[in-house]
Amino acid sequence: MKKLFFAFYFLVASQLLIAANIEGPFLILSTPYHADGTVDYPSLIKEARFAAQWDTAGVIWPQSNDSVDLLTKEERFAGMAALVGEWRKNPTKTVLALGVNGDDTEEMLVFAREAERLAAESGVNIVLAARPPYYGATEAEQQAYFDALAKVARRPVIIQTYVNDACPTPSVDFLVGLARKYPDIYGWIKEESDKLEANARQQSELEARDAIKTVFSAWGGWQWLYQRRQIGTAGLISERVAYAPIVSMIWKSMKEGDKKGRLTEAYALYRLLIDQRFLPYDSLRGYSLYYLVRLGLFGNMLSRTYATEPDGAHGTYTKENKSKWVLRDIELTGIQKAELDKCYDDMMKFVKKYYR
Repeated sequence: MKKLFFAFYFLVASQLLIAANIEGPFLILSTPYHADGTVDYPSLIKEARFAAQWDTAGVIWPQSNDSVDLLTKEERFAGMAALVGEWRKNPTKTVLALGVNGDDTEEMLVFAREAERLAAESGVNIVLAARPPYYGATEAEQQAYFDALAKVARRPVIIQTYVNDACPTPSVDFLVGLARKYPDIYGWIKEESDKLEANARQQSELEARDAIKTVFSAWGGWQWLYQRRQIGTAGLISERVAYAPIVSMIWKSMKEGDKKGRLTEAYALYRLLIDQRFLPYDSLRGYSLYYLVRLGLFGNMLSRTYATEPDGAHGTYTKENKSKWVLRDIELTGIQKAELDKCYDDMMKFVKKYYR
């Protein structure tokens, strides 16, 4: 009986500890590929370790559209297993979040159950990340989806508010209601509604502090500084692993109240890195892949891309088309690479001088 009690106590205590740490920058891992288009799992692990090396609060995979739409169930399972295995062998303070997004409730539950199985068998304290169902056109459908996830999940779930233009963004009242109904499961929100709407929603979400624990900024961090200082968001979720050094410095400065007076400069350098609009491929994977190759984390700049026109403004595919992809490489000129190198080198000089 004593052993059972202590096992239960340890489980509860560990979950409370990890729940308290769900804030700060959670960086979405880009999916690396071999030359033949298959997933490069060793590079995925190297990318995750790089983020952890820079004290990033958390990493999430799979989460971005291409890593959900264009990977098979088996590939997603294999990547999740590889990351959990790495966290088991080399424990770190960086929280591992596994994305369990699905087109519908049935598909989502397949990934949620697998994530729970991996956590139970490995003993790794992961969290989950989910977004509304692709086919969730009504609030009732979204409610059924998140109710079903709550019955399977044994750990906190970060909810991303946006999925596609066809699926309505869950209302603030809906998200607060979920957090009150399932206080150990919901209450962590990646708020990425469009433009100023996100700011208004974040303010409303943070007014419900009895239920909402953390509201993350999104959209690459374009309003992160404003949203932290003026609204009170507590982190960032974005596919920006190459920028982990400056992102971690920004978060540390935010938590310390900018006591060294370097927060605005650090954020300006981050914005410089993500705003290279003179380059082609300014998507999430775009020229950021150049930095991942330069850092020795990826072997190439290959991406799976949609074979035909996507169903929706942001690349999400219907169930019928989602398995179709083509392999695309990124080509940069010497001048473009030189400018990217200069921006990154200046960022690293700043980090090494004021952070490490």
